[in-house]
Amino acid sequence: MRETFFAIVNPAAGGGRSGKLASPAIARLREHGLHVDVIASTGPGHASELAREAYAQNYRRFIAVGGDGTAHEILNGIFTHAGANARISLGFLPVGTGNSFLRDFAAQDSAEAALQALLQNRKRPVDLLRLTHSKGEIFAFNLLSVGFTADVATLTNRYFKPLGPLGYLLGVFVRVVQLRRSAFTLRCDDDTAGTNVVASFSPSTTANTPAAPCSSRQR
Repeated sequence: MRETFFAIVNPAAGGGRSGKLASPAIARLREHGLHVDVIASTGPGHASELAREAYAQNYRRFIAVGGDGTAHEILNGIFTHAGANARISLGFLPVGTGNSFLRDFAAQDSAEAALQALLQNRKRPVDLLRLTHSKGEIFAFNLLSVGFTADVATLTNRYFKPLGPLGYLLGVFVRVVQLRRSAFTLRCDDDTAGTNVVASFSPSTTANTPAAPCSSRQR
């Protein structure tokens, strides 16, 4: 297992801010003695490919330089290939549009808190959600939704993402106006449900919407 960190930079994250902020942040890590290999993704899905290849090369310490979407791609690139029993460390340099995951741990200045966690080698275990569907599996570290909320996220990412949290609110309004009931059956243990399902470890979404206000990461 390599002790070097493998940092995947999404230069498009945060409306392009990631490409400008990544280098100073990584330089700061290296100044404090961390060994970091860096590569940039070039489009949707590429971070998954890079993470899968890095895992095959025995990297086990990763850094997501971007937002929640960058981390999501890294996790899926690894776990859909290596299986649910894979074990890695994932750090964050949050310079993307959505960083709701880190708000669960540091409500104020999550970027500095994430960097300090890397410098101090602070870790904590977290669970992953796994959804098995007809075409494979999806892993999620924060929130997994099917139905209305997934439609909102898809619309927002396609048209409103540059607007940040406001874009998610616009996505909600548009989907409410266009609301069409799409029924499906989902099995979770012995229960079934349909139309809209949200499985979440996090109390709120990117737009600070309380999607699951009773959720907690406290063990």
